[in-house]
Amino acid sequence: MSLTDTYNTVKRALSSSPPNDQYLRWDAPGVESVQHDEEQKARAIGETMTKMQQHNFDQHRHAFRATHVKTQGIVKGKLIVQRDLPTHLRQGLFREPGKVYDIAVRYANEPVFLQPDQEPGPRGLSMRIFDVNGPHLSGSDPSSNTQDFFFNNAPSIELTDIDTCLEIMQLREKYFDSPMKLAAATKLRTDAVKQSAPSMLPNTNMVNHGFYSQSAFRFGEWYGHLGLFPVLDEMKSRDEKVKSGDSREVLREWLAEYFAQHGAKYEFKIQLGTSPEHHPTEDGSVVWDEATAPYQTIATIELPPQDPLVPERRVFWEDHMRLTPWDGLADHQPLGSINRLRKIVYAMSRQKREKENATQTRPVTSIEELP
Repeated sequence: MSLTDTYNTVKRALSSSPPNDQYLRWDAPGVESVQHDEEQKARAIGETMTKMQQHNFDQHRHAFRATHVKTQGIVKGKLIVQRDLPTHLRQGLFREPGKVYDIAVRYANEPVFLQPDQEPGPRGLSMRIFDVNGPHLSGSDPSSNTQDFFFNNAPSIELTDIDTCLEIMQLREKYFDSPMKLAAATKLRTDAVKQSAPSMLPNTNMVNHGFYSQSAFRFGEWYGHLGLFPVLDEMKSRDEKVKSGDSREVLREWLAEYFAQHGAKYEFKIQLGTSPEHHPTEDGSVVWDEATAPYQTIATIELPPQDPLVPERRVFWEDHMRLTPWDGLADHQPLGSINRLRKIVYAMSRQKREKENATQTRPVTSIEELP
């Protein structure tokens, strides 16, 4: 037994969490707790974020998404469900071992403005999975046969819940043009350490990052957190750190250089929750302990060598792609207030982009539609 296994065994023995194979149903009491005024707060968040979209439009004469504004690369590949998948993990789009799906992946900087790559901060990865069959969520686009997942390179989200998200977004909009004033205002908060965490993330080549859903999702009978982890023994490791003298577009340049010669491979994993107290959905800032909720591999992501920033593909994704986790399978329903607010906020963000850019987004249902 390795030192890590021994450590986790001790932690499990000391924890009051249920055994890590006694998975809790996604709709069990306490897994979600919906506030009566969430829709009102979500619309207030959406209005605040459309103001930030307007700030970007005023500077660039183009309307971007409300977050994850700066595209670093877009690639196509495959998702391959594990062939030896245990029965309890055969859920939703993973119910058929060995099944292969087409996918499209976008790498991006998470912040709400077009920051230079020298500035550290969260990096994101969004994924669309095509030809997904099964009952879809109520209210989903009737033509949808896709599943969208969203990841960041931190296992938790500092926005925490709908109330904190509203407060932070209002601060970010108020001080959109003054990072120093925003930092000063943030330091006055009782959760200042949590809010400063994104700036401490490693500013390195994105192909080396692990990516996390941060928020919880239904997983068939159960619920859990999702993660993508690079298979570094099959990938050419790139541990470059961004330096002050590098290009402001260095992350994009590194991705282009990497994918010109190499493919990328990730293990797609899930942590299954056993307890609302230890594995909450309503507090996105809680990192689920891997000792009490170990990651289990459910699929592999394979992205072959290619040009990650074909101009036609970038423009198509930024101006015409419509992504939301609420147009997916019922078996992967988003959980927690951070996810529930997305249903409203994403729609408002999309409407703002369509209005200012005089373009229509649409549900892209085939990998062939993407240039």
